Parts: sequence; C-alpha cells; structure tokens
Amino acid sequence: MALIKCKECGHEISDDALVCPNCGKPQRDKTPSISLSGQTIVYFVSLFLPPFGLWYVWKYLKQKDAKARKIGIAALILTIISVIVTIWFTERLVNLTNQALNSVNNIYNY
Repeated sequence: MALIKCKECGHEISDDALVCPNCGKPQRDKTPSISLSGQTIVYFVSLFLPPFGLWYVWKYLKQKDAKARKIGIAALILTIISVIVTIWFTERLVNLTNQALNSVNNIYNY
C-alpha cells in the first residue's frame, strides 16, 4: 500500500482509496462490472460495434483487477477482429460493385 496525493486537495491517501477521506473527491472511476451479463455486453459491443468497443477496452485495461484486464484484452481482440472483417467485407463489396458497373458500362458501350 503506497500513499498518493488526492487529485483535488493534495491530502495523502492510500492508493487503494476510491475517494479522498478529506474532501470526498473520487480518486478512480467506478469499477466496471465483471459479471457474466457485463462481459456479454462488452463482447457484443466490441464485436458488432467495433469503434465503441475501444471505450470498453480503455475502461477495463486501466483497472488493477486481473480479471477486468483480461476482459479488456478480450474486448481489444474482438474489436480488432471486427475491424479487420469489416474492412475486408467493405473492400469486397466495393470490388463487386465496380465489376457490376463495369460490365453494365461495357454492355452500353457496344
């Protein structure tokens, strides 16, 4: 247990303290949920809404709890996979659309 200074009043407090006993200022964000339902939400958002998954990655990776950090790492992996798949599908769709437009263009040019 180390002593740190309060972000608000400068009073020395434990680094484990959630709030300053002197001024009441929160020292850390509220600990994120590591329940199964909380994890499900994190994984769903990371996989299907990849940019928003990064918020959960940041939120969970900055925690001291090992389980919360593992959730953050899993969310990061899912977000990266989702971004890669989205880029791949988008590129494929653009190529198919270009091919279709080129073939239609070729029909009308003859």
